[in-house]
Amino acid sequence: MAVGVRYPFGTTEGLNSTNVGTANTTYASVTEYGDNIYHKTKLTLTGALPAIAGGADLGVGRLLYTFPAGVIRIISAYFDGVAITQSEGNITADTPDVGLGTTIASGAVAVLSGTAAFENILTGQTFDDCDGTGELAGAASTLIIDAADDHTMYLNAADGWAASGDAAATISGDVIVTWEFIGS
Repeated sequence: MAVGVRYPFGTTEGLNSTNVGTANTTYASVTEYGDNIYHKTKLTLTGALPAIAGGADLGVGRLLYTFPAGVIRIISAYFDGVAITQSEGNITADTPDVGLGTTIASGAVAVLSGTAAFENILTGQTFDDCDGTGELAGAASTLIIDAADDHTMYLNAADGWAASGDAAATISGDVIVTWEFIGS
Protein backbone atom coordinates (compact mmCIF):
# COMPACT_ATOMS: atom_id res chain seq x y z
CA MET A 1 0.00 0.00 0.00
CA ALA A 2 1.33 3.41 -0.89
CA VAL A 3 2.35 5.62 2.01
CA GLY A 4 -0.23 8.29 2.78
CA VAL A 5 -2.95 6.65 0.65
CA ARG A 6 -6.10 5.65 2.53
CA TYR A 7 -8.27 2.93 1.04
CA PRO A 8 -11.86 2.34 2.18
CA PHE A 9 -12.14 -0.33 4.86
CA GLY A 10 -13.18 -3.68 3.45
CA THR A 11 -11.56 -3.41 0.02
CA THR A 12 -8.80 -5.70 -1.22
CA GLU A 13 -6.46 -2.73 -1.51
CA GLY A 14 -7.08 -2.05 2.18
CA LEU A 15 -5.81 -5.40 3.45
CA ASN A 16 -3.21 -4.68 6.08
CA SER A 17 -0.26 -6.45 7.67
CA THR A 18 1.46 -3.54 9.47
CA ASN A 19 1.00 -2.87 13.21
CA VAL A 20 -1.57 -5.66 13.47
CA GLY A 21 -2.32 -7.91 16.41
CA THR A 22 -2.56 -11.67 16.67
CA ALA A 23 -5.74 -13.74 16.57
CA ASN A 24 -6.13 -16.74 18.83
CA THR A 25 -6.66 -19.10 15.90
CA THR A 26 -8.27 -21.75 18.11
CA TYR A 27 -11.29 -19.44 18.47
CA ALA A 28 -11.12 -16.94 15.60
CA SER A 29 -9.71 -16.32 12.15
CA VAL A 30 -8.74 -12.76 11.31
CA THR A 31 -8.82 -10.36 8.37
CA GLU A 32 -7.08 -7.01 8.85
CA TYR A 33 -8.05 -3.90 6.87
CA GLY A 34 -6.71 -0.37 6.96
CA ASP A 35 -3.20 1.01 7.06
CA ASN A 36 -0.40 1.12 9.60
CA ILE A 37 -2.42 3.50 11.84
CA TYR A 38 -6.16 2.94 11.28
CA HIS A 39 -7.39 -0.65 11.50
CA LYS A 40 -10.56 -2.65 11.00
CA THR A 41 -10.09 -6.12 12.44
CA LYS A 42 -12.68 -8.73 11.49
CA LEU A 43 -12.63 -11.86 13.63
CA THR A 44 -14.69 -14.82 12.44
CA LEU A 45 -15.49 -16.87 15.52
CA THR A 46 -14.93 -20.61 15.79
CA GLY A 47 -14.50 -22.98 18.71
CA ALA A 48 -16.34 -23.19 22.02
CA LEU A 49 -16.75 -21.41 25.31
CA PRO A 50 -15.13 -22.98 28.37
CA ALA A 51 -17.22 -25.63 30.12
CA ILE A 52 -20.20 -24.14 31.96
CA ALA A 53 -20.96 -26.06 35.16
CA GLY A 54 -24.54 -24.74 35.30
CA GLY A 55 -27.03 -24.21 38.05
CA ALA A 56 -25.20 -21.06 39.23
CA ASP A 57 -23.93 -17.63 38.22
CA LEU A 58 -20.72 -17.93 36.19
CA GLY A 59 -18.61 -15.69 33.95
CA VAL A 60 -16.57 -17.34 31.17
CA GLY A 61 -14.52 -16.04 28.27
CA ARG A 62 -12.19 -16.82 25.39
CA LEU A 63 -9.18 -14.90 24.17
CA LEU A 64 -9.91 -13.75 20.61
CA TYR A 65 -7.17 -11.25 19.79
CA THR A 66 -4.07 -9.56 21.15
CA PHE A 67 -3.43 -6.01 19.96
CA PRO A 68 0.16 -5.09 19.05
CA ALA A 69 2.45 -3.55 21.65
CA GLY A 70 2.10 0.19 22.03
CA VAL A 71 -0.74 2.61 22.64
CA ILE A 72 -4.06 1.60 21.07
CA ARG A 73 -7.31 3.58 20.81
CA ILE A 74 -10.44 1.50 20.31
CA ILE A 75 -12.85 3.39 18.04
CA SER A 76 -15.78 0.94 17.89
CA ALA A 77 -16.76 -2.70 18.24
CA TYR A 78 -19.58 -4.65 16.62
CA PHE A 79 -21.18 -8.11 16.87
CA ASP A 80 -22.28 -9.26 13.41
CA GLY A 81 -24.37 -12.38 13.89
CA VAL A 82 -22.47 -13.51 17.00
CA ALA A 83 -24.19 -16.55 18.49
CA ILE A 84 -23.77 -19.09 21.26
CA THR A 85 -25.08 -22.54 20.40
CA GLN A 86 -25.62 -25.07 23.17
CA SER A 87 -24.20 -28.55 22.62
CA GLU A 88 -26.18 -30.52 25.20
CA GLY A 89 -29.67 -28.95 25.27
CA ASN A 90 -29.41 -27.61 28.83
CA ILE A 91 -28.76 -23.88 28.30
CA THR A 92 -30.85 -23.39 25.14
CA ALA A 93 -33.18 -20.79 26.72
CA ASP A 94 -30.47 -18.97 28.71
CA THR A 95 -30.00 -15.27 27.87
CA PRO A 96 -26.38 -14.49 28.81
CA ASP A 97 -24.77 -11.07 29.02
CA VAL A 98 -22.06 -11.13 26.29
CA GLY A 99 -19.42 -8.48 25.67
CA LEU A 100 -15.79 -7.77 24.79
CA GLY A 101 -13.17 -6.87 27.36
CA THR A 102 -9.47 -6.76 28.08
CA THR A 103 -9.87 -9.18 31.03
CA ILE A 104 -11.36 -12.68 30.87
CA ALA A 105 -14.68 -13.03 32.72
CA SER A 106 -14.54 -15.37 35.69
CA GLY A 107 -16.18 -16.05 39.01
CA ALA A 108 -19.74 -16.14 40.27
CA VAL A 109 -21.21 -13.33 38.15
CA ALA A 110 -24.49 -13.19 36.23
CA VAL A 111 -23.64 -9.94 34.38
CA LEU A 112 -20.38 -8.48 33.11
CA SER A 113 -20.92 -4.97 34.51
CA GLY A 114 -19.48 -5.78 37.97
CA THR A 115 -15.93 -5.74 36.58
CA ALA A 116 -15.33 -2.95 34.06
CA ALA A 117 -12.58 -4.76 32.12
CA PHE A 118 -14.96 -7.68 31.37
CA GLU A 119 -16.77 -5.36 28.94
CA ASN A 120 -14.58 -2.28 28.37
CA ILE A 121 -14.38 -2.81 24.59
CA LEU A 122 -18.07 -3.62 23.97
CA THR A 123 -20.62 -3.39 26.77
CA GLY A 124 -22.42 -6.64 27.52
CA GLN A 125 -25.40 -7.41 25.33
CA THR A 126 -28.28 -9.64 26.46
CA PHE A 127 -28.41 -12.50 23.97
CA ASP A 128 -31.83 -13.90 22.98
CA ASP A 129 -30.82 -17.49 23.70
CA CYS A 130 -28.00 -20.05 23.46
CA ASP A 131 -29.57 -21.85 20.50
CA GLY A 132 -27.65 -20.20 17.67
CA THR A 133 -29.57 -16.93 17.29
CA GLY A 134 -27.15 -14.41 15.78
CA GLU A 135 -26.95 -11.08 17.59
CA LEU A 136 -26.23 -7.66 16.06
CA ALA A 137 -24.90 -4.98 18.39
CA GLY A 138 -22.26 -2.30 18.34
CA ALA A 139 -21.01 0.77 20.07
CA ALA A 140 -18.48 3.56 19.78
CA SER A 141 -15.66 3.39 22.30
CA THR A 142 -13.36 5.80 24.09
CA LEU A 143 -11.00 3.12 25.43
CA ILE A 144 -7.28 3.88 25.31
CA ILE A 145 -5.02 0.89 25.93
CA ASP A 146 -1.75 2.31 27.24
CA ALA A 147 1.54 0.63 26.36
CA ALA A 148 1.75 -1.03 29.81
CA ASP A 149 -1.92 -2.20 29.83
CA ASP A 150 -3.35 -5.58 28.84
CA HIS A 151 -3.58 -5.74 25.05
CA THR A 152 -5.87 -8.76 25.03
CA MET A 153 -9.49 -8.90 23.82
CA TYR A 154 -11.82 -11.55 25.23
CA LEU A 155 -15.33 -12.57 24.24
CA ASN A 156 -17.00 -12.83 27.66
CA ALA A 157 -20.33 -14.29 28.74
CA ALA A 158 -22.04 -14.33 32.13
CA ASP A 159 -25.37 -15.72 33.27
CA GLY A 160 -27.22 -17.56 35.98
CA TRP A 161 -26.80 -20.68 33.84
CA ALA A 162 -29.44 -23.42 33.73
CA ALA A 163 -28.86 -26.63 35.66
CA SER A 164 -26.41 -29.09 34.08
CA GLY A 165 -24.74 -26.29 32.06
CA ASP A 166 -22.91 -27.13 28.85
CA ALA A 167 -19.51 -28.71 28.26
CA ALA A 168 -18.82 -27.13 24.85
CA ALA A 169 -21.27 -24.42 23.72
CA THR A 170 -19.95 -23.11 20.40
CA ILE A 171 -19.41 -19.50 19.38
CA SER A 172 -19.93 -18.23 15.83
CA GLY A 173 -20.40 -15.01 13.86
CA ASP A 174 -18.09 -12.03 13.34
CA VAL A 175 -16.60 -9.52 15.76
CA ILE A 176 -15.50 -6.30 14.05
CA VAL A 177 -13.29 -3.84 15.91
CA THR A 178 -12.01 -0.55 14.51
CA TRP A 179 -8.98 0.85 16.26
CA GLU A 180 -6.01 3.15 15.90
CA PHE A 181 -2.36 2.41 16.52
CA ILE A 182 -1.16 5.56 18.27
CA GLY A 183 2.45 4.51 18.78
CA SER A 184 4.89 2.67 20.96
